[in-house]
Amino acid sequence: MWLIEELSTSTFTVGRNRMPGASGKITIREVAAAAGVSTATVSLVYNNKGEVAQATRERVLAVGEELGYRPGWISKVFRSGRTNVIGVAVQHGATDIWEHTYLPYYRGIIAGAAMEALEHGYTITAMLVGPDGSFVDRFSLDGVIMVDPRPDDPFVKQALSHGVAVIAEGGYSGEVPPGPLRSVRAQVELGVPRVLDEFRLRGSRNPAFLRGPTNDLYTDLSLSSYTEWCESHAVEPFEYRLHEGQHPIDGARDLLSGSHGDYDSVYCLNSTYGRAIATAAAELGIDIPGDLAVAVAAEEHEAAADPRLIYLVLDPVESGAQSARTLIRLLEGGSPDDVLMPMRVLTGGSTGQERRRSRATDPSTAGSRTPSGRTGTAGR
Repeated sequence: MWLIEELSTSTFTVGRNRMPGASGKITIREVAAAAGVSTATVSLVYNNKGEVAQATRERVLAVGEELGYRPGWISKVFRSGRTNVIGVAVQHGATDIWEHTYLPYYRGIIAGAAMEALEHGYTITAMLVGPDGSFVDRFSLDGVIMVDPRPDDPFVKQALSHGVAVIAEGGYSGEVPPGPLRSVRAQVELGVPRVLDEFRLRGSRNPAFLRGPTNDLYTDLSLSSYTEWCESHAVEPFEYRLHEGQHPIDGARDLLSGSHGDYDSVYCLNSTYGRAIATAAAELGIDIPGDLAVAVAAEEHEAAADPRLIYLVLDPVESGAQSARTLIRLLEGGSPDDVLMPMRVLTGGSTGQERRRSRATDPSTAGSRTPSGRTGTAGR
């Protein structure tokens, strides 16, 4: 252990009329000169390293405050022991559904998370996750936003075991591993029944459910909500599950062929499946919405592309911002709750005032949160 006590025989003055360096930013050298100490002492004071005499410490901090000195990012890292870097985990490959559904959704998540993170002095980076949950922590991440984790996701478990905080965007299902884990998800369990109610208002009585081959909480909650609605309305549910490698358009053609039953409406889990149903219907001469009502979970801007459809609105930008906000609170010692995001239903052609009047899944839950006891909570 060592003690620094620096005294200068010269006097020093501090004032707001002092001209800063050419860059306009106060440097550590200027603080050292004004305080009559070395740059090493200023560094030790601001990084809380070593031992500096209390009088010297107070003088350096007072001078720094008067000059408007702000230590750089590297100094903050040394002081906190963190890098202030947050990862957004990507685990879907280059497929048609990746290009048209997952990639735009990820972009929205990253954009929302980045804007929120910047306000708190954090940086966002995208990271690739292998099928086994492996990842390369190139930046010594403080935390990760994992989009649509699988049940008992190996990546989530590995990240937590490395001491990395995780936000499950879309929710987490399965055994909850120990560690700092929270969920941010859309409230699909209220949104899907609202869409099915809209089908019923339009005279459709026999809805089918079109989904992909993989499981995540978003899919599971959407499906269970559909099944419960069917049971409560004395309707036989029908889940059409694409098999691994099956192109959505082929599945849509098969679903609408009549070989599985006569369905007058289809709920599609994402926009790729919605486009597939619209294409298959056109090929088969099925009119939308006259002969077939179609609903899709998608972003709001997609409603302009095909106003014949009903849209359950997903908001990846807001979800990304909520995820970053919750993660940062967790990293900075808080105990945030899981976040439930309400959803809106847009009916065909609704814009302007009509769109603003579109029904929310539950207006009273806007920005609501669930207790942090996480039994599971949604994806794409």
